Amino acid sequence: MKKSEWSDKQLEDLLSQMPKIKDERDPHEIYQNITVRMNKRKQRVWVMPTAAAALAAVLFFILVPNLFNWQNSEEQVADLANQSKSSQKISMKEDADIQEAEEKVSIEEESAIPFTAEENPEEQDEIGIRSMDVDDSATAVYEEDIGGMEVLTYAIPDENAMLAVPVSVLVAKREDKTKFDLFEENMMTLNEKEWGLKDYFPLKAEFSLDEQSNVLTVDFPADHPYRDGSASESVFNDALSYTLSSLDISEIKFTTDGKPGMDLGNSGFIEEFIPEYGNHAYYFYYPNKTETKPYIVPYGEQLSSISEAFAAMKENQDKAKLTASIPADINFETEVNQEEKKLIIRFGEGSDIKNDQPTLHTIEAILLTAKDFNYQAVKMENANVEMVGRFNLDNEIKVPVAANKRSLP
Repeated sequence: MKKSEWSDKQLEDLLSQMPKIKDERDPHEIYQNITVRMNKRKQRVWVMPTAAAALAAVLFFILVPNLFNWQNSEEQVADLANQSKSSQKISMKEDADIQEAEEKVSIEEESAIPFTAEENPEEQDEIGIRSMDVDDSATAVYEEDIGGMEVLTYAIPDENAMLAVPVSVLVAKREDKTKFDLFEENMMTLNEKEWGLKDYFPLKAEFSLDEQSNVLTVDFPADHPYRDGSASESVFNDALSYTLSSLDISEIKFTTDGKPGMDLGNSGFIEEFIPEYGNHAYYFYYPNKTETKPYIVPYGEQLSSISEAFAAMKENQDKAKLTASIPADINFETEVNQEEKKLIIRFGEGSDIKNDQPTLHTIEAILLTAKDFNYQAVKMENANVEMVGRFNLDNEIKVPVAANKRSLP
């Protein structure tokens, strides 16, 4: 508080709070000093007034400096208090900043566990998007995709009726319907044209399944369209084989308007058909050449070994407009564990294994081919990456449940 701001009352209160003051000087010395000063003024005064004046002077000289010192001390104390508060605020702010920094570092360290680019958010976002794109480009149905749904597979011809493309959909299970019931019901809702394939389903026939023997009877009308040329017949046979393999159909009996047998053109009149399952090589089929996500389809004759199939998958099949599913820069040896139904793929030196869509689709083609040869899992060794899309190459990979997943409307 400034000097000019003191009131009489405040001064009195202040003086009353001050400690007792004791002057150690000789009273005679004090008196002599006062007398000398008084004599210089050559004034005649009475002894008592002089003593009172002397005492007042003594008090004045003693109290005023102490008062000023006390006032200054108070101001200094206030300043120190303000400085202390400021220091405390600064300290608290520094503590908060340190705590915030530590928490930020802790969060970043925890978040950085799966990735190595956390210090660069833009790079991390790019990696996340890229990984998501690769993972989302998987084509097949895998065990973890099913989630209690039923998997139905339909083999649909391409637009030129040169090959049958297996397409799989997921539908809800029904307690009052068998898998075959769901198969018949949902063939009405397939989007073949939208998928770049031939409008083929529903088949122009009536179906009757003996669930005890798993024998399917297919009754065709006399004017059925499945005898128009050898290509149409071949695709019809493949479509039946691939479609019914997922339903565990062991045999098909043909009738025409309720009478045994059917006319299948070049194949003649046939009464029964035993589906040919398995042992095919898988290739890439792109209905639209601008697409990056292929159908992965079986094609060709049944092969004697999976090594033969893998060798065939390095070559294009120009007649059917199929692309090689194993590129020239990926080489590997195979080892078979028949007892565990496991296939080991051991990549050769210089094989270009990347975490990208083409490599992901190559791995899917290998897995689907392994499934066609009745293997249940594939272990890939000597790859130069840990992950390719959804696949961890350090672990065994289960073969897909079905090929070419699509969604129904």
